[in-house]
Amino acid sequence: MDKRFKHTLVAHKICPYSMKVLTVMRHKNVKFEIKFIEIHNKPEWFLRISPLGNVPILIIGEEVVLSESAAIMEYIDEITPPKLMPEDPLQKAIDRAKLEFSNEIIRNLYSFIFSTEQEKFVKQKEWLIKHFKWIEEWLKDKKFINGNELSLVDLSFVPLFVALNMLKSTLPCDMIKDFKRLKVYGELITSLPCSQTGRVPDYEFLMIEGIKKQNTVLYRSNPCYFKNDSKPLGCCFFRS
Repeated sequence: MDKRFKHTLVAHKICPYSMKVLTVMRHKNVKFEIKFIEIHNKPEWFLRISPLGNVPILIIGEEVVLSESAAIMEYIDEITPPKLMPEDPLQKAIDRAKLEFSNEIIRNLYSFIFSTEQEKFVKQKEWLIKHFKWIEEWLKDKKFINGNELSLVDLSFVPLFVALNMLKSTLPCDMIKDFKRLKVYGELITSLPCSQTGRVPDYEFLMIEGIKKQNTVLYRSNPCYFKNDSKPLGCCFFRS
């Protein structure tokens, strides 16, 4: 490979925005190298080249650094036809707005999962359920967000459903049980080959370890779910 076009992705193993980019790169069969860093112990070389100190970043060649997951996803999409983003300017703008929506809902989901304050935990649960209604409406009479064809927007939602599945398998907490279209859609996009290979094999283990280590509300309220003990009948925060 020409070194000018070599792609090196710098990511964190459980970062959902890194997962977004990985999912797109897997879907597009892009050749790349990957370097994982620790969020709480960022190396100096990384801080020198990442404008905001955030992951993911994509190093192109030896000099160009591209940051922000949406920008990286669009770049990968542009260089690997057929494109997942629409050509129509208006639809492209609508999709970019939905990409930002996915960022916000994923940000709040992770904040909810790792919340250590009960009041914040409950408010974020309510916020998430309120905003799930938007995706449910977008999916009306559709297989994917934009219709019957997969788009970049769909791949941007993969980390949302991966995390929700992790919660469901760890606790009896089906946060989307009242959203029928959302459930079907989540099962569809997480079954895509790129969704399976777009996350690290130990993702669930790392997430659960993080939930325990940070002594989150989820862990404090239901510690037996994170052990090998027998499990009670329901998670206290998710009973109807």
